[in-house]
Amino acid sequence: MLNRMMKTATLALAALLLASCGGGTRHGITLSITDAPIDLASSVNVSFAQIKLSGPHVVPTVLNISPAASVDLFQLQGGLTEIMADTIQAQPGDYDTLTLTILADEASGQSNITLPDGVHILYVPPGVSPKVNLPVKFTFNSGGDLFLTVDFDLRKSIVQDPNNPTKYQLFPTMRVVEDQLTGSITGNVATPLVTCLEPAVYVYSGDVTPTDVDISDPQHVNPISTALVGLNSTSGLYNFTAGFLPAGEYTIAFSCNAQLDVANQANTLSFSRVLHVMVDAQQTTFVSFQ
Repeated sequence: MLNRMMKTATLALAALLLASCGGGTRHGITLSITDAPIDLASSVNVSFAQIKLSGPHVVPTVLNISPAASVDLFQLQGGLTEIMADTIQAQPGDYDTLTLTILADEASGQSNITLPDGVHILYVPPGVSPKVNLPVKFTFNSGGDLFLTVDFDLRKSIVQDPNNPTKYQLFPTMRVVEDQLTGSITGNVATPLVTCLEPAVYVYSGDVTPTDVDISDPQHVNPISTALVGLNSTSGLYNFTAGFLPAGEYTIAFSCNAQLDVANQANTLSFSRVLHVMVDAQQTTFVSFQ
C-alpha cells in the first residue's frame, strides 16, 4: 500500500512556537510544508534556519530556528505535510511576504539528496539567495487561526552541478497557499500506460498545452505542481495525488519519461494522456487516465 500516513511531527523551533501555554487554547498562524517530488531520489533533506512573516503595516514576525531544522521533503508528497511552526503569534494585520532562510552551502552538507548511487551534497549556488521571499496575501485577526502550506517543488529546484556531478545545486522554488482556499486532484492511471519506472503527472493552471519544466525561461509555461505515480499493492491500481491547488481550472498530463526533465533547460517530453479538470476549495477532484 502506498504510504499515505499523515506526518504531524513539529520541527524543533524556538520556544515561541509552542502550541499551547498553561493548558489553555492558543491561536495563531500554523505553517506546514509539502513537496512536489523529483524522480529517482529516496530522500531530499533541506535545512531551514529562519521563518519571517511581514507586511506593509505590521511588525515582522521573525522565528529563528536553532539548531537548523532539517526536513526530508521527499517524504511529503501526495498531499502529506509536516508542521514547520505551530500557532505563530503574529501581529494582527495584512501580510504579503513569507521569507524562508535555507542552510545549504557547498561544503557543509547541511542539505543533501539521496539517489541510487548514494548521498550527495545539495547546495544553493553563488548568486542565488538562501533567503527565499514568497508572496502571500492574507489578513490575520487577533484570536483567530490561519493555516498556510509551503509547496516546495523539488522537480523545479534541483539540478546536477555541471562542474561536479557528485553534487547538486538547489534553486529553491516554492509557493504558499492558504489551506482553506485549496483543493486537490487524485486519481489513477491505467496499467497499460505505465511502461516506465518513474511515471508522473504534471499539473498546470488553466487550459494549456503541457510542456516540460524549464526555470531558465521566464516565458515558459511551467506546471504549478507535479505528482509521482505509484502502484497501490492493495487495489492493483497506479495512483497519484496533487494537493494544495488553488480553486480553478487545471490541465493535467501523464508522462512516462519525466525522468528526462532537467529543471533549467528545455526538454522534449511525451504526454500520453491529457485531461482538463476543475478544482474546488476544500474538495478532492477524482480523475482517471485511461
